[in-house]
Amino acid sequence: MIKSLKDFILILILVGFAHTFFSCNSNADENVLRIAAASNLRYALEELNAEFEKETNIKVEMSAASSGKLTAQIQNGAPFDIFLSANKKYAFYLYENGFGIEEPKLFCSGLIVYWTNKDIHLTGDIREILTKKIRRIAIANPQNAPFGQATVEALKSISIYDSIKQKVIFAENVSQISQYVLNNNVDVGFTSKSVVLCPKLKGKGKWFDVDESLYKPIEQFVLLLKSKRQNKNAQKYYDFLFGENAQNIFKKYGYK
Repeated sequence: MIKSLKDFILILILVGFAHTFFSCNSNADENVLRIAAASNLRYALEELNAEFEKETNIKVEMSAASSGKLTAQIQNGAPFDIFLSANKKYAFYLYENGFGIEEPKLFCSGLIVYWTNKDIHLTGDIREILTKKIRRIAIANPQNAPFGQATVEALKSISIYDSIKQKVIFAENVSQISQYVLNNNVDVGFTSKSVVLCPKLKGKGKWFDVDESLYKPIEQFVLLLKSKRQNKNAQKYYDFLFGENAQNIFKKYGYK
């Protein structure tokens, strides 16, 4: 029971403060976008996100991992607003199981290269990984990583995968392949072209394109996710991905 006018005024002040506090927190949360992105997109998105933040004043928080791992996290309630998958399969799986607002959309396609940081003479003929000078080869785990799936597909298409299987070290994702290559833990790593073209790694070691005809296009799809907070700024980011500025950034990092 309110015993005096002073108590009543104090309650009004506290209620007003609480309303302001939660309103500010809500607005602050609204101004942060949480992006789940396939590892291969990490470097391109670092530049793209900076441009988006500069243009919109909306902060982007990015979690990069294999598409399969991110799919599992989203299924288990991870609070992401947008999912950028390294293939169609994972994006449509989430959409068809009720996690997406609208059908996933293709925004670019990735390419594979093989890369070494060692003083090994390579010519650009992918079959040279059969030779004795190549003893350890890093490939992203094909069970979770679309770039790993595409790499295995490419090697099988020229009938050399079975011959090099004993040399293969499976990495969790494209980011881990970079660690293996740069630390000289492997002789060759199969990775995204976006990695070797990023400013941080450009010029480190040598790399060669894997013939695009050996594997299906590694199509990158974006999915707007349903979430409890339903961040309205997610649509702005989604639209930004298809704009000229963003598409030029993807091209700069070797995407098609």
